[in-house]
Amino acid sequence: MSCGTVVTQAQMVADLQAGHDSTANMRGLFFPVNCLGKKLSITAYIVRDSLGNDGITQAIIQAAVLAMNGDFAPMCLSFEICRFVYIDNYNYNRFVAPKHEDEVYNLYYTPNTINMYFVSRLEKPAGVQKCGYAYFPGGRDMIVLQKSCANDGKSMSHEMGHFFGLYHTFETANGVELINGTNCTTAGDLICDTPADPGGVNGPDCQLQPYIKDNNGNWYVPQIGNIMSYYSASCKCGFTTQQFNRMIQQFTNNRNYLW
Repeated sequence: MSCGTVVTQAQMVADLQAGHDSTANMRGLFFPVNCLGKKLSITAYIVRDSLGNDGITQAIIQAAVLAMNGDFAPMCLSFEICRFVYIDNYNYNRFVAPKHEDEVYNLYYTPNTINMYFVSRLEKPAGVQKCGYAYFPGGRDMIVLQKSCANDGKSMSHEMGHFFGLYHTFETANGVELINGTNCTTAGDLICDTPADPGGVNGPDCQLQPYIKDNNGNWYVPQIGNIMSYYSASCKCGFTTQQFNRMIQQFTNNRNYLW
């Protein structure tokens, strides 16, 4: 099931105008990651169904956060649930964005925390089911997750990546990234240590299937294990150095009010 995070035109323009540190883009996968040294608070909202059932346990959410902490550990960032809040309005349990978003955000929101909403069915837009979505820095401090995706291993980390400014590895809104990397700072996900990604599918061996070429006749060799890809959760293993450093920069400049 796909992600419902949408990159706005304003976000793309801001990123391209801000530019990228050319030195950072040359660092490669093994350059040390900067250290943020932060633990951030999550307010977890669980929407109950019409019978009052939660549909997910606190233990499952805590386990998902613990797994996410492992993904973000290289940048010295961790998360903890500061409070669980139960929402008894079952209408929100089938969460349709943007229909329900303004009302839920206005009624159930804790300032200076990451507000995470767990619903049984997420549609964005109506009729189109998604695992989750988040807002890029500068947007709302919220992440919505479908309960069935909360403990799939990577959806929570994927949406948190968006929350701190990461694009999908197969992003084309900024232009199609060339396999040779010559436009990696201005196209695709704007990060150079994530190879061009056609947004395909993987086989059981966690390899691209089928292998395909770009318009220049070069073979795609995407990072199947990248959390910001759409490849199988069982194949995903982490972020790259430049993804970590971009998230640190985005937190420092745009989300430093979180505690």
